[in-house]
Formats: sequence, C-alpha cells, structure tokens
Amino acid sequence: MMQELHFALYALKKNIQSSAELRASFLMNVVGMTINNTAFIILWVFFVKSVGVIGGWTAADIVGLQGFTALCYGLTFSFGAGIQRLPDYVATGAFDRFMLSPKNLLLRIVTSSFSASAVGDIVFGVICLGIYGILIHASIAQALLIFLLVILSTVLFFSVTIVIYSVSFLFTDASSVVNGLFEMFLTPALFHGGAFQGAMRAVFMFVIPALLIGTIPVEIVKDLSLGKVAIVAGFAVAWFIFAINIFNRAVHRYESSNFMTFGG
Repeated sequence: MMQELHFALYALKKNIQSSAELRASFLMNVVGMTINNTAFIILWVFFVKSVGVIGGWTAADIVGLQGFTALCYGLTFSFGAGIQRLPDYVATGAFDRFMLSPKNLLLRIVTSSFSASAVGDIVFGVICLGIYGILIHASIAQALLIFLLVILSTVLFFSVTIVIYSVSFLFTDASSVVNGLFEMFLTPALFHGGAFQGAMRAVFMFVIPALLIGTIPVEIVKDLSLGKVAIVAGFAVAWFIFAINIFNRAVHRYESSNFMTFGG
C-alpha cells in the first residue's frame, strides 16, 4: 500500500513539474479558469439578488455551493486528470501499456496526466469557501465541518467520476457517452440548491448524487446537521467501494486495439 502511495506522489510530482515547465501557459490556464468560474458565480449571485431567496438559499449559500463544487472538481481533475483520458486510452489501444505496469491499474491511469486549468478550480474553490465562511460568520465548528465536507465530497465526486468513465470499456468510441453522463452528474451540482425539492431532490441525492457535492454540504454547514454528515460520509464510502468494483469489472471487457504504438 505504501509503495502504491509513494508511486502516486512521484507521478504527481513529475506531472506537475512537466506542466510547470511552460510557466506562462501554466499560469494562464490557472488564471483563465479562475476568471471563468468567477463570471459564472457573478451570474448566480445576480440571479439570487433579482429573484430573491428560494428555499432558504441566499447569495452567500451560492458562493459556498460553487466553492465546494469547484474544489471537488479541481482536486479530482488536477491531480487525477488521467481518468479523463480513459476513453482515448481505450479507443486507441494505449490502455495496453497500463495493463503491463506492475503498479495498481486504476492508480496508474488516474496519475497519468495533470491538468493545470483544474488548479484554477482549486484556487477559485478555496477563495469561495473563504468568502463563504466570512459571510456567514463561521464558527470554529463550521470551519471544521467545511474542511471535513470538502474531503468527503471530493471522495464522492472522484468515485462517481470513476464509475462514469468506466463506461469507456463498453463502447468503441465512448467519449460522447461519457461526456453526456458526466454533464448529467455535474450540472445539478452547480445549480441553485433551493430549486431541488420533492422527487427531484431525492433523485439527485440517492440516484445521481449531485446534490451531495455542494448543496447538502452547504445545508450541513448552515444547520450543523451531524445526521446529514453521516449521510454524505456513508455515500462517499459506498460509492468509493462501488467505483473500484465497477472499474475492475469493466476492465475485463477491454480488448486490445492491437495498434502498433508505444505512445500515451
């Protein structure tokens, strides 16, 4: 286990060093994504100011929601950007070289790439959660809850992403299918939390756990609800175990494309 973690840290270090070689490009990616996200949150804040409070959600809650979601997305796709390339690996036969590696297969794939633009999401997410804490005058307990919920939500986000991208093994060219499924998961996580009520709320919590990424964490911080913390933790663990099993089963469906290539 320690050897696998050591390898993962080594791979991440090399990926970051490789991306940072072109410093101007690296910084532009980070700054560009941060600005892009800022424009998005401004639209939502103005929406709340115009429409008013919906389902108890204020402009401060929207800031918190975007902070949680952006941080989960950034942590997953910066250090684990390789999972996004899985459809291409499978379609081109480049997946063969991962199967020959003595390291953990999933870990090897996840750490095979690094996304500089996703670092912008991390920066944006940290800033948003900092502002959110200030706006709600967060207590020490709420600050600790935010930290804990970032970890749980990221594990859940990462796990659902693995399940979605495992679909790559079921189709010849799965890019469009995978992208569609991922957008179906991500989009509700970015929307106004107060808009989800009744059956729709249940679907996006228990079937597609999009609300557990940002909406529920914001509500937990507001209400200091330990019961909801247990729900998020339980789903994070359950989805992680499910994701590992699904990935391992999906790999058995892989058939080499027999392309004469050693590229990645």
